[in-house]
Order: sequence, then C-alpha cells, then structure tokens
Amino acid sequence: MTNSNTNLTILSTTIRRDAEGRFCLNDCFKAAGLPASKGPNEWAKNAQTEALIEELRSGGISPDPKNIVSTGPNATRGTYVVKELVYAYAMWISPSFNLQVIRAFDALVTGQIPDAAPKTKRIRKPSFAVTFDRYMKVAAHLPNVDENQKVLMAARGTHTLTGINPLEAMGYAALPATTEDNYQTPTQLGKPFGIPPRRVNQILVDAGLQVHTPGSSTGSDWSMTDKGLAYGKMFDTSRRGGKGSQQQLKWKPSVAEFLRPFSQTPA
Repeated sequence: MTNSNTNLTILSTTIRRDAEGRFCLNDCFKAAGLPASKGPNEWAKNAQTEALIEELRSGGISPDPKNIVSTGPNATRGTYVVKELVYAYAMWISPSFNLQVIRAFDALVTGQIPDAAPKTKRIRKPSFAVTFDRYMKVAAHLPNVDENQKVLMAARGTHTLTGINPLEAMGYAALPATTEDNYQTPTQLGKPFGIPPRRVNQILVDAGLQVHTPGSSTGSDWSMTDKGLAYGKMFDTSRRGGKGSQQQLKWKPSVAEFLRPFSQTPA
C-alpha cells in the first residue's frame, strides 16, 4: 500500500465528494462494474433504503444524508450520500463489494491507498508473417515434400499459433500443382475396373503402398509407405466448401497393375 491518500478510492476508482463531504454513489456503482439494475436509482426505491434515510434524518444528522445533483456541470452531477448510506448501498450490491468499501474507508482513515487489483496480462500472439516465414524455413529441410506442400504446411502451422491462415487471408483456397494431371485418385483408378474407391484403397494397403493415417496433420487419411513413394504423390486440393486447403494422395496410372487382378469388368 502507498501513503498520503486523501480521497476515497474503491477498486482503483476515485469517489467524488460534494461540498458537504457526501460521497457520490454513481462512482461507487462505476467501481462495482454492475448492470443498471444495481444502480443508485434502483437502490433508492428500496423500502429499507427509505427507512434508513428517514432514520438518519430523524437523528438530526448533518448534512442531509442524501442529495441528488441533477443540474450544473456533468462532473458534479450524481447522487451524494453520507458514509452510512455508502455502506448500506454496498451491502445491497453484494457482500464482496461491501468488503471492498469497508477496506476503502479504512484506507482513507489511515491515509493509505489500497493496492489495485492486478491487471490481467494480455497474451500477445506472434506475428503471423514472422511465424509463416519461420515455418517455411523449417519446411525447406523436409524430404519428399514439394514446394506447394511446404507452403500449405507453413500456413497450417501459422494458423495453429496465431489463428490466421495467410493463404485464406489472401483468398487462396488452393495452390495449383503443375504435375497433377498424370496422377489419379482412387475413384479414377478404380473406375475402369469397376472397383469402388474404398476397395481401391484397401488393395493399395494390401500391396504395401500406403497406410491408413486418419487425423493426419496433412489433412489426408492416407500416407505412402517407402514402397509407395515410387507410385504416389501428395497434391494440394481444396477442402469441401472451398475453405482452405488439404493434401490428397494420388497415384500414377502404373498402379493399375495392382488393381487388374481384382477387376470387376469383362476383360
């Protein structure tokens, strides 16, 4: 705590006083940070509040326990009350706020300012541009990954750390792959043989060309084995709905040699 306090301070909010020394309830309400239903006007409607004010008046307290200033400069307007009514208002709001008011008055008497509640430290996310550049440097050292894949991997990593995917921010739903035409999806591969894509994938698994990897960071449910590297390649494709990109494993037409024994169409 620091010394030399001459003002009533509640939760780091200075409470104004009028010429008669009464305290501004509007400032107390501001310090509490509550909705309008807990404002001074609502408190004043309470029958118990009215009874307490009358009790103070009948006791000959001076100045008048409550005074509403509705004219003049905005800086002086508000509902001003004596200390007893500040306590009563705080009790009406909540026990925790009542405790804050008690401590504030104790600090006023002792000439000390209560320590303000520590402010929540703002967590700053790293710059997405810097993050993307750093991921690209890491991706540059990855084997068997083409340039498009490196960009997509860096973009996904950037989104994880910063919440921003730079490709989506620039309206890039997918990156073109110049060599994609010679590779085919399981659907395309199986069509000439009458084999559905799910069966094609299983045949490629049994042939030792791929393994099932659901939830992969690449967005593809399939990954090539060492044997499959000679036949397959990952390509960049748009996600469903066109939002963002993912990778898809496609195969050279030569993979047909593994499918032909399972053909469902006449030779």
